[in-house]
Amino acid sequence: MPPKRAAPSSSAASKAPAKKSRPSTKGTGAENAAALEPARDPRWASLSGSANADMNYKITMSNPVEAYSFTLLCQPPLPNGDEDDEEDEDEEPKQRCDGGKTCLCSKPAADHPDHPWKLSVAGKTKYFIQHTQCDLRDPDNFEMYTFNDHMAYGVLEVIQNLFLDYQNAGDNVKEQCAVCEALGLLLASRRGMEMSMIDDGELFEQTLLLVGRLFLSMLARLERENLLSKDSKIFNLGTIMAIYMMIPAQNEDGFQATPRKESIGPKKDGKNWRPSEFPSYILAYARKYDIKLVGPHNIEELVSEAEQDVDLPVPESNTGAKADPFGFEKALKAYSTRYKGVMQFLSKRKKAGKTAIGGDALDITTWTPAERKAFAFKGKDPLGAKEIAALKQGSVLGMR
Repeated sequence: MPPKRAAPSSSAASKAPAKKSRPSTKGTGAENAAALEPARDPRWASLSGSANADMNYKITMSNPVEAYSFTLLCQPPLPNGDEDDEEDEDEEPKQRCDGGKTCLCSKPAADHPDHPWKLSVAGKTKYFIQHTQCDLRDPDNFEMYTFNDHMAYGVLEVIQNLFLDYQNAGDNVKEQCAVCEALGLLLASRRGMEMSMIDDGELFEQTLLLVGRLFLSMLARLERENLLSKDSKIFNLGTIMAIYMMIPAQNEDGFQATPRKESIGPKKDGKNWRPSEFPSYILAYARKYDIKLVGPHNIEELVSEAEQDVDLPVPESNTGAKADPFGFEKALKAYSTRYKGVMQFLSKRKKAGKTAIGGDALDITTWTPAERKAFAFKGKDPLGAKEIAALKQGSVLGMR
């Protein structure tokens, strides 16, 4: 079995042209996994490349000191003007990423305080694992055709899993920050933007609204724990906040601002907000705590387009372990109830409609050989006995 592709260390991965891939596997250290044995999330099927990738993350990020230290990407992994292949003849050529040999990738963030592209090791690892998760939901990678929007809904399934990862992190604020890093970067990447191709506009818009709630709930928690400041221990606040401000602008055709208001924080405070305008509230937090927004090439435009006068939760009301002034938990519950089983239904499999959001119904490694064979161009299972055996042993399936 060829080795799994190495996780890309910079924007080079997002610039690569789309091409058909072949499945490959690499052991995650099954012998180590047996000793550590992190809990397996019940959302996964019994045989699942998604489950193996998730377990790989849990094992490799088991040391919190290492996982939540900050490292660098030399270039932004975003499909925007910051990473254009063409360089201005009058400008000095940009250094190409070489995975840290001579570029800044994986260097300690503390040694380069002015470089904007900082990520926690956990956030960086989780971000690249999401690309693997998306690859497992791309029928082209398996030489299959299932239905037109399989890839787009597959990305949506991955994003829903990140909602659940955030919720499951519970009291671990550093892990919730890592999830926010991965979610924001994925949505801003070319792969993440494929979600906009789903044919359910309402589901798409409600998903982006939930993204905004999640991130604002994260900022409210950081405020509660005195971690919002220009000198925060979370070195990349300004970059991640700016990335979340990008999301509505990148999806303006399918995400329209609505006038609907709701209470922000306790009703007794008399404050309201518009969930569809969440970039305005991110900007308000940045200005309140003098956090410089950096990273995206169009950050000045994003700032100018955001509303300037919005209400933030009253800090004194945003207290207690269950404080959730932007209503993420309540909205997630409603979203889960409304869209429960959508991915299972779309997969045309027998258990349609019986699963919650997220999971791995669209992960092709979870399908039976007969199910894959029925949609394969060559009329046979694209996964051979060797690949299936490796998946059973806990290996990660990658594409090359």
